Amino acid sequence: MTATPASIAADALPIPADVSVGPGWTEQMQEMADHIGAFDTLQLVARFGGQRIWMPKDVKISPFADFLGDDAIATLAHVYGGNWYWVPVGRTALARARRAPVLAAVRAREMTGAAAAKLLGTSRTYLAHLVNATDEGSDAAPLRLPRAGADPRQLRLFSDS
Repeated sequence: MTATPASIAADALPIPADVSVGPGWTEQMQEMADHIGAFDTLQLVARFGGQRIWMPKDVKISPFADFLGDDAIATLAHVYGGNWYWVPVGRTALARARRAPVLAAVRAREMTGAAAAKLLGTSRTYLAHLVNATDEGSDAAPLRLPRAGADPRQLRLFSDS
């Protein structure tokens, strides 16, 4: 099944790799981003936000191995290792990061406002406000959704030869 705006939940949108610290980031998130980068910080917040987690000193037993790189894990172990850590929820930062590529796609006319509003689960009026009255997403790469292919159940009208 191919992805269409109707089939993706707004909280399932990917966090862009080129995300940067901005509005909605707590001081705690900014500090962590200084150590491991904005993208890895948001990955951690998306998975563990609102939870108290143990930061191990031993990188071999890290609970982050499935989504963080070795350098980030080693840095977390060095900076926060041996302590309990309350991971910020970061709803605003996550929402802004995930919707930035969608807003960029609307500005680049690669996605309609109606499709973007549906994808983000917001009103068309609020989407228009974000696109026209804010600079949110202006530095992001536009979201590229895969094009829907032909339905495999449909018979071909003409042969390939």
